[in-house]
Amino acid sequence: MEILFTLAMFVVAIGVLITVHEYGHFWVARRVGIKVLKFSVGFGPALVSWRGRDGVEYVIAALPLGGFVKMAGEVPGQEPDLEPGEEHRAYNRRPVLQRMAVASAGPLMNFAFAAAAFVVIYLIGVQGVVPRIGYVAPESPAAAAELEVGDQLEAVAGEVVQSWNEARLALIRAAMDGERIQLQLDRGGAPHRTWLDLSGSGADNLDAGFLRRGIGLAPYQPVVAAAVEEGSPAEDAGLQPGDQIVGLDGQPLVSWGRFLEVVRSHPGEELTLTVERGGAERKLTVIPEAVAAGEGEATGRIGLRPEPLPEDLRVTVRYGPIGALEQGLSQTVRMLWLTVESLARMVTGSVSSDNLGGPIAIAQFAGESAQAGVVPFLWFLAMISLSLGFLNLLPIPVLDGGHLLFQAIEGVRGRPLDDETMMRWQQVGIALLLGIMVFAFYNDIQRLFR
Repeated sequence: MEILFTLAMFVVAIGVLITVHEYGHFWVARRVGIKVLKFSVGFGPALVSWRGRDGVEYVIAALPLGGFVKMAGEVPGQEPDLEPGEEHRAYNRRPVLQRMAVASAGPLMNFAFAAAAFVVIYLIGVQGVVPRIGYVAPESPAAAAELEVGDQLEAVAGEVVQSWNEARLALIRAAMDGERIQLQLDRGGAPHRTWLDLSGSGADNLDAGFLRRGIGLAPYQPVVAAAVEEGSPAEDAGLQPGDQIVGLDGQPLVSWGRFLEVVRSHPGEELTLTVERGGAERKLTVIPEAVAAGEGEATGRIGLRPEPLPEDLRVTVRYGPIGALEQGLSQTVRMLWLTVESLARMVTGSVSSDNLGGPIAIAQFAGESAQAGVVPFLWFLAMISLSLGFLNLLPIPVLDGGHLLFQAIEGVRGRPLDDETMMRWQQVGIALLLGIMVFAFYNDIQRLFR
């Protein structure tokens, strides 16, 4: 059922974003007088089709991995399917600027959709974690900045942050630029400022563990046992529901993320826990069992489930209509720039291409975000919409950016490229896209095994 739910959410997400994208092309083409013949969501055999009063054939096809708007006179070398007297409505006979408007409308509609999604998100409210620090890794950039457990982040490089997620995104953006930034903190009720040098944070791998691995930070969350699995290493060690683990190998502990990291990285190794029970502390020893993690590796597991985050560590970031509009637009710009910069750095090699995900990764995120609620799913849709819009603007033949490039060349030289040249470059574009898709699939499969 979980797999079916994930697939269903993937189809819903892709269907929505493709419809939004193609509707941008459709709407502008109709407005500039180009005759639209077909509007298809998906490829392959039609599952449902009908012809509207406007004469357009609307199709929902079997393969939900794309879509298209078919316009008269769009395909080089083919005669446009037009009635006598309608020749002026052919795509290839419209002025260059009108065709460029049609080509750019799809990506722009994706950006608009993302902005609208972010506005709705901030109207509803984003549930998050208070940006309080629960762990500072020794000899890390965070330690060099003299950050302390219990410090609460208020601003990162001048950007106000209200949740751990906002702080994480701001720190990732700064790390990608290798900047030395100023942090504004609340330290024990008093304001405090410090400088964080991110030049050596290793922003080549922006996975979920980047903040702990690259910067040396983890969020504040007391490790309180909600349940202990029967027959697990946690039960064998004497842990009980309600126990609070306040120390790990002699070091204070108030970060579930840090605790999980240590347990996973020490399969079969003895760990000493300081446990608080009934107002008294005691020492317990636990040995995480080794669980296969793919490629001959193992990860540690003890069978302990933590209590939910306490209410005083939760925060809801919500704005009124004007504030939500401002935040939605600014978040769109920030996330779009982060997407552009991440992809650019993958090309130059300063960010690992392992971060590139394909349909499998998108499907996983679709299912996980939908299970988490409306706001996480909207956030996911907004991020994928931004990526889809930007990728389509790349100057690769068969993509919208390729069309824009050819049209710009036509505008400069005063005549279009010949059909044979266009077809040759489109074949190059298809080969390039197939290569990218194969590589993304490979990353997805590698990620599944890990």
